[in-house]
Amino acid sequence: MKNKAEKIYNKLREKYTDEEIVESVFFNETLSAQEQKKVDEEFIRIRLDRLNSMTPKEILIGNMMQMKLLIKRYFQQDTYDELYGFSNQLKKYIKLTNRNNKEIAENLDIHPTKLSRILNGRENPNIELMYRLEKHSDGELPAHYWWRLYSRELENQIRTDLEKKMKEGDKVSDYLEIRA
Repeated sequence: MKNKAEKIYNKLREKYTDEEIVESVFFNETLSAQEQKKVDEEFIRIRLDRLNSMTPKEILIGNMMQMKLLIKRYFQQDTYDELYGFSNQLKKYIKLTNRNNKEIAENLDIHPTKLSRILNGRENPNIELMYRLEKHSDGELPAHYWWRLYSRELENQIRTDLEKKMKEGDKVSDYLEIRA
């Protein structure tokens, strides 16, 4: 790779000075308002042309990458956000794939009722489903991402469901008294 870059640089040096090469690579910060407006309009036009010429597969890939990046950003936060709960992200994934619940259930080899129960929070996902989602997304959304989404949801439930914590604690007898 370095050889290729050096060859390109040396070829450019035959025609241009280093300053001219740098100016051609980096943006000029001294544009007038009119020049900046023209550059912005041209950028928008090129961007829209590119977006309009994208294939459905390219759009899907872009959407999947966006979903993955947003999930990664969420993992960097310390707080739980219900938008990133397992079922909400699964709903988002299904929508991105342009499939309905029945098709996804067939693709993942699970019963449609089970998928519905998971999507509505009435049943918990299992590891096997997470492996299948990884395969279905061609590895773009790894199983451990799905697991982390679900485990964050469980952690939030453990921290906030004080009523259930008290109810379950009342079932414990002869517990250890460690504190002085």
